[in-house]
Amino acid sequence: MALFKVLGAIGGILLFWGWFQLPSGSGDTASRQTLSISEEPDRIVLGWSGPVQEPMSERVAAAFDRYKADPRRLVLVLNSPGGSVEHGRKVVAAIRGRDHAIDTLVQRAGVCASMCVPIFLSGTRRIADPEAYFMFHQVSLSGSAKDNTRRPELSDAELSRAVKTIEAHVTDEFFRSDIGIRGVNTVWLARMREKISGRDVWMSGQQLVDEGSGIVDRLIRTPAR
Repeated sequence: MALFKVLGAIGGILLFWGWFQLPSGSGDTASRQTLSISEEPDRIVLGWSGPVQEPMSERVAAAFDRYKADPRRLVLVLNSPGGSVEHGRKVVAAIRGRDHAIDTLVQRAGVCASMCVPIFLSGTRRIADPEAYFMFHQVSLSGSAKDNTRRPELSDAELSRAVKTIEAHVTDEFFRSDIGIRGVNTVWLARMREKISGRDVWMSGQQLVDEGSGIVDRLIRTPAR
C-alpha cells in the first residue's frame, strides 16, 4: 500500500522533464562540446560533437540564425552520447522552428546515442553512413529527482520499485513522443522498446535500414570522423 501511495504522491514529477536524462557520462560538459562550421559551394555543414546539454540549443540556434538568409542547404552533423531530455527537446524545437531545410547526418564511426536520436529524427533528410552507430536505452531519473522521491515510510527496495515504475512510464512516453515521429516504423519501434529493458541497444546505420526502422532515410559513404 505504501508503494502505491508514493507513486501517487510523486506522480507529479512526470510533468518535469528536466528531472529525466538519457545518461551521457560525467565531467565538465562545456569543455566536451564543440560546434564546427564549414562552408561549401552548395551547403553549410555544422558539426556538433558532445553531450546534449546546455548550451547546445543556444549555440546551434545561433548558427542557424547566422545563415537564415543563405540559400545553401544546412546539414547538422551529429556525434553525441546523448544527455538531457529537456534540453534535447529545445534543440529539436530550434531545428523544426526554421523555414530553412536542415538535414541531419551521422558519419562513419560517428555516434548518435539516446537523446541524440530525436535530434537526428528532426532533420528534413536523415542521412547516415552504413557504419554510423545509434544507441537506444531507457530514460532514467536524475540523481536530484531520485532524492526527491525518497519517503521515510519506504524501504530501499520499495523506493527502487517506485523509481523503476516511473522510469518505465516515462520511457514509454519518450518513445511515443520523441522517437515515434515522421516515418518511423511503429512495429519496429515497439520491438525496440522491449529490447531496451535494462540494457543499451546499439545499431549501425545499415542495420537500421535493413530492418526497415524508418530512422534513417538514406545511407551514404562518408569519411571517418
